[in-house]
Amino acid sequence: MQLKQIFPILLLTTLFMSCESEIPATDPVFDDKLPIKQRIELAINEGLIKQMGYSEEFATSISDFYKQRNFAPVWSNDSMVTPSYVRFKHFFNQPNVIGLPTTRLIKKENKKIDKELVYKEILMTAQLAQTYHDLHIGFMDTSINKMRPVLAANPETLELLISQKDSVKRWDKWFASFGPNVGNYQQLAKVLFNTTYNKTISDKTFKIPEYKKDTLECLKQTKLALLEKGYLKSLEVDDQTFEDSLMSFQVKHGLKPDAKLGEFTIMMLSESEQHKMDRAVLSLERWRWRAPYPERYIFVNIPEYTLRLYYNDSLLSQHNVVVGKRENRTPQLTSRIRNIIAMPYWTQPQSIASKEFLPAIQANSNYAAKNHYKVYRGNMEVDPKTINWKKYKEKNFPFRVKQEPGSDNALGLVKFEFSNDFGVYLHDTPSKSFFRRDVRSFSHGCIRCEMPDSLARFILRRDEKNKMLPDSLDSLIARKVHMPIPLRKPVTIQIDYITVVASGVGEIRIHPDIYGRDEEYLKWMK
Repeated sequence: MQLKQIFPILLLTTLFMSCESEIPATDPVFDDKLPIKQRIELAINEGLIKQMGYSEEFATSISDFYKQRNFAPVWSNDSMVTPSYVRFKHFFNQPNVIGLPTTRLIKKENKKIDKELVYKEILMTAQLAQTYHDLHIGFMDTSINKMRPVLAANPETLELLISQKDSVKRWDKWFASFGPNVGNYQQLAKVLFNTTYNKTISDKTFKIPEYKKDTLECLKQTKLALLEKGYLKSLEVDDQTFEDSLMSFQVKHGLKPDAKLGEFTIMMLSESEQHKMDRAVLSLERWRWRAPYPERYIFVNIPEYTLRLYYNDSLLSQHNVVVGKRENRTPQLTSRIRNIIAMPYWTQPQSIASKEFLPAIQANSNYAAKNHYKVYRGNMEVDPKTINWKKYKEKNFPFRVKQEPGSDNALGLVKFEFSNDFGVYLHDTPSKSFFRRDVRSFSHGCIRCEMPDSLARFILRRDEKNKMLPDSLDSLIARKVHMPIPLRKPVTIQIDYITVVASGVGEIRIHPDIYGRDEEYLKWMK
């Protein structure tokens, strides 16, 4: 076929596709004299939903919804939108409030028709359908590190939502119900709605230098940040008012209220309120990724430095924890605690033995004896005093180092064992002073638990038919006896990373993103 023959065919094809993909403003679809039901039917049949920028699958779902209701309108009558439309438009214009990223509900702009009544009607239905699906399933696909395609709730679910919309008494609770029925999610979703609805969220950041490097500029920028964030009413305040406002800020960000401008206080002051809002939305999304929890489980939240024991979704016990340093980060994982070890031994990981034990014993030949370490070459114990430690370096360290049980053992008096690929576990510690810190990232990756004997008693007391009662554990510790205690019913442990949580007094607590794990996900959201 010659080029001059192909050109007319291409032109006709292009015109046909153009007509199919875009409805002109003069089309009867937009004729105000026609009943709205007729306009909706025409719009559905002529592909208006796809013209809005939605996929074929999404358009089919919305089309089926209207067909099942014989094209009856939801948000309009023959001449105007209803109060429900106005209310929901207000919700969807501030998607962060209900737990969605700012850009998630963006529609394809078409100034020619986006003021048309039928366009508004169908768009509002589409946005509600998308909102439910995103809040119920999630908007991120972590298996491919991308945002999920925009999908709609099925017509039956959408009809149920429509039937509820005019009788809702608590909008925070209604939108929260779209997500997982988990206490932590529900609390955060409701608190986020109630504390941010109808409020302007600033995207202003601050460059606050270290206090020691530039004290005057640090104080100046801190006051500006506190003013912007609503903790100060004026820059001209006395020292006590300034300190009170700074301490109030620290409390709401999980920091020690000492009115000192340390690293993490400056980090949180520098961050914009919009960025914190984005982290709150991400925290809700993280809850959607989780499988339903069993009747008994331990939840460790790394940024919160807190361990909680739940039975039947009731909080039984809560403990402060110490987690890994930035260079030795505690992993996120799910496993099951199968054994509680009384008076545990500690076999040092090779990395710790070669990097920490070796320099210590090179500096002090009595280091092993003083700290109750035994040294092995293969399976043979060797006397540390017979070894010329100075000839060894980190790369050629051939020994295995094991610490005897006792109050000065690095694992303390109790250890909780669970299988994982990272070589980490939950345990006691002789270094109790770390629990008094606000930011508690000091370990090599394991989780150190405050009052672990109390946690062990809670678990053993509810481990049916276990012969080792809580008193038995106390007896083993008192007699300094090393003994593993198998659990008849292993307890699930979830170690997670959620930086924004709800407090028990209806406030949001925004914790420092100590490992920077939020940032990758926030890039997708933007």
